Amino acid sequence: MKGAILIIAPFLGGVAAADVEASTPCACNALGYDDKKACCLKDTDHCTWEEASYPWLPQGHCAVKKTPVAAPQDACSDMCSGTWMAAMQCCARHSDKCHYDKQAAKCVVGPEVHPDRAAMIKEISNTPGVLWKAGAHPRFAADAPGSSKDMMGVKGDQKADIQELVKKGEIVELLLASDAALPDNFDSATNWPQCAKIIDDIRDQSNCGCCWAFAGAEAGSDRMCISTNASVMVPLSAQDICFNGGGIMSRGCSGGQISTPWSMLKKGGLFGGKGAVSGGQYNGSGPFGKGLCSDFSMPHCHHHGPQGKDPYPAENAPGCPSQKSAPGFTKCDADAAAPHNDYASDKYSYTGDTVTVSGEAGIQQAIMAGGPMEVAFTVYADFENYVSGIYHHVSGKEAGGHAVKIVGWGVDSGNKYWKVANSWNPYWGEKGYFRIVRGENEGGIENQAIASSPTAKWSKASDSAAIVV
Repeated sequence: MKGAILIIAPFLGGVAAADVEASTPCACNALGYDDKKACCLKDTDHCTWEEASYPWLPQGHCAVKKTPVAAPQDACSDMCSGTWMAAMQCCARHSDKCHYDKQAAKCVVGPEVHPDRAAMIKEISNTPGVLWKAGAHPRFAADAPGSSKDMMGVKGDQKADIQELVKKGEIVELLLASDAALPDNFDSATNWPQCAKIIDDIRDQSNCGCCWAFAGAEAGSDRMCISTNASVMVPLSAQDICFNGGGIMSRGCSGGQISTPWSMLKKGGLFGGKGAVSGGQYNGSGPFGKGLCSDFSMPHCHHHGPQGKDPYPAENAPGCPSQKSAPGFTKCDADAAAPHNDYASDKYSYTGDTVTVSGEAGIQQAIMAGGPMEVAFTVYADFENYVSGIYHHVSGKEAGGHAVKIVGWGVDSGNKYWKVANSWNPYWGEKGYFRIVRGENEGGIENQAIASSPTAKWSKASDSAAIVV
């Protein structure tokens, strides 16, 4: 196999630092004279040895030939062999020259980018004043823009839905001071460092349109921790909320509304919320490990944006199939451990109000008062190509509604932004986060934010009283 790696090295770039012979083409010059010469002469198809010896000090240089041998068409598959996951991960590391062919189930030569997507990325990059970086990746590169539509799980008019619940008294509009002094920068994890572990827990909704449940479970977990001064730092189960949440418009992977998680978490009320059990990420991955009642049952996936160092398979590729809603359940996972191994007694809920705010200043004040909040925004096709920076819509049609968690805000070179946690794993975007323009209601993200009240009292079903700090 070493010979095969040597042949493709000039094409694929570095492999392992430990094997300099198979790394960047002709990268032998850091070695001593004898080893350097031997290394160079082992790859005479691509390298040439240039002797410059002196009687007292032999010297020389290994240089790349001016006309290197072209890479064979099976270079990528030779380099990235093994199981489908190993091949896909290897292929992703060389995505500038290779792409994973899902039908052939192997890594093949050449990037595969749909011409419409390539044109979109070029348009974004060439747009004057653009604030973010765009790029293609294996999941969407070969598809036309807009292929993320199935992942957009917010259904209906969230603003109208919440306003209707306000009229019914189920949700309360939070009254805020109009002249409050607001900082230029704020981050919930920094402001409440005792809860940073759970605030920065970036989850993965897999290939399932249950963003509405994830954003609610995440923001609820954060607020429960903040409200109890970290005496209760437990991730609430997105699995429980997504597949047991119910509601006319909330149907698991088929999508839902951002009000549903809070109706489930609020004890009593119009919908008789009974709370949600504890639960972390797939197979106990993530910062909270195993032993919780109901971890998410669907595998990690690579989502929209360049693959980068993301080790997970792309949506609709082997290992990340399109998902259907799991059936409702009333038991904890088999590996759940005390005190999280009894479904009925592991339910966490709050008494008090569910609150909503809208607008830049309102959302800022509400976050400073109680922590991250759930919001929804309209995703356009260009968001599929987000790499970093402050997102704003540049090109492409509407793909659908997506629920996320706002954790804070800031200013970068005079440009205001929201800091938002996505549920597409920590390898996506800016370590699982993205920034989006603030103060201009980009994609309707400032239309309506929702969460438990800062004064809400959280409790567990097995507790005799609310947790008061």
